[in-house]
Amino acid sequence: MTASGSLRIDQSNLFGTDPKYQYRPLWSAGLLYVVSENDLPWLSRLAVRGTYGVNGNIYKDGGPYMITRDETSANFYTNESQAYVYTPPNSGLRWEKTNVLNFGVDFNVLKGRFVGSLEFYNKKTDDLLGNLQSDPTIGWSSVLVNYGEMYNRGVDVTLTSENIRTKNFRWTTTFNFNYNKNELTNLYVSANSVSNYLLTVQNRGYPMQSLYSVRYAGLDSKGMPQAYTKDGKIVTDASKLAIEDLVWSGTMVPPFSGSLVNNLRYKNFELFAMFVYYGGHKMRSVIAPYLTKLPELNYTTNMDRLALNYWKKPGDELVPGMSPAYLAQASSNISMLYDNADQNIASASYIKLRDITLSYNLPSQLLKKRMLMHCASASSAECMALGSQRAETGSRSMERQRRIIRHPRYPRTGKLYARP
Repeated sequence: MTASGSLRIDQSNLFGTDPKYQYRPLWSAGLLYVVSENDLPWLSRLAVRGTYGVNGNIYKDGGPYMITRDETSANFYTNESQAYVYTPPNSGLRWEKTNVLNFGVDFNVLKGRFVGSLEFYNKKTDDLLGNLQSDPTIGWSSVLVNYGEMYNRGVDVTLTSENIRTKNFRWTTTFNFNYNKNELTNLYVSANSVSNYLLTVQNRGYPMQSLYSVRYAGLDSKGMPQAYTKDGKIVTDASKLAIEDLVWSGTMVPPFSGSLVNNLRYKNFELFAMFVYYGGHKMRSVIAPYLTKLPELNYTTNMDRLALNYWKKPGDELVPGMSPAYLAQASSNISMLYDNADQNIASASYIKLRDITLSYNLPSQLLKKRMLMHCASASSAECMALGSQRAETGSRSMERQRRIIRHPRYPRTGKLYARP
C-alpha cells in the first residue's frame, strides 16, 4: 500500500490583508493498494486507489481594492491620457473551495495487451464566484460575489488495447468516455424576469448553462404566436407568462463526452486517427426570422430562405413549422413566444473527426550518418463529421505539412538544430 499527500498554504492578498481571508490550507491525501501483480497468467496488474482533498480558486480581476486600467486612446476633449475603473472594491470576497473525492481502479491484462482504468469522482464547490446583477445606479450593472454552491459527479473510463502486434505491423486503440452530472444546488440570482430566463442561459437549480423555453401553442387564425401557461391557458403575450409557465429544455454543456483513437504503424509509416464525441446537450435550432420590419424580398441584406415560410393566409397556421405572419414593429413580448418556443429545441450532440495524420519516419541508419535522432514528415487534416438532427455545423478541413528534426545532443523539444 502506498500513501501520498500534499499541503499548500496560500498567502495571497487578492482578498485583502486580513489573516482570516488568507492562509487557506489546500491539501490532498491518497491511498494506492495493489491487489494483484503478476499473480495470475492473464492479469498483469490490478490496483485500487482513492483520494480526497480541497482545492481553491480566486478571481484575479477583483478583490478588496479598486482596479483601474489605462485607456488605449486619449481623451476626446482634452487629448490627455485617461483611465477607467475596471472593477470596484469588494472586501467580502472569499475563496471558492472545492472538495474532491475520487475512487479508481487500474488494470493491466495479458502483459499490456489490454490496459485501462475506471474512475468515479464527486466534487462539491462552495462559495462559487460569479457576476451578480446589481442596481445600475451604483455605477455597475453587475458585481463579482460569492453566490452559490455546486456539485459535479461522474465517471471516467479509459481503455487501451493492442489489437495486432507483429514484426512490421502494430495497431493500437484507445477509448475514453466521461459522464458528468452537474447541478447548482444553491444559487442567489437577482434577475428573475421571464425575459431573463428566455434570453440568457441560466445557472440556477439545474446544470450550468441551462435553456428555458415557452410552451408553444402554435399560431392563431391571424398568424400570431401563442403559448400555454402551466395550467393550459393560451396567451398571446409573454408579459402574461410567469416563470412557472416556462419549461426547462436542457443544458448547453454536454454531460457525455468521449474519444476513439486508432494508431496503425507499418514499418516506417504511421496512421493516426482521432474521433471525439459530445452528447446529451441542447441548443436552439435555426428558425425563420420573425418579419417585423419589412415584408419579404424588401430587405437590403442577405436573409435565410426560411424567411419565405411565413403565415400569409388563414389556414397556414395548420402547416407544421409555419412561422408567424408579418407584423410591423412587433413587440418583443410577441416575438419572444416564437423565438423561444420549446419546439425549436434540438439536440446538439455530434461526432467529430478531430485529426487524421499520415506520417513517415526516415530510417535510423540514414539519420545516424547525419547525427540526427529522429526525422518525420507528416500530413494531417481536421474535419467535422456527423451531428444529430440540426446540430450539424458543417465541415472544415485543414492540410498542413511539418518536419521535426532533433539533434542527439539536445532535448526532444521539436526545435530545429543545425548540424555542428
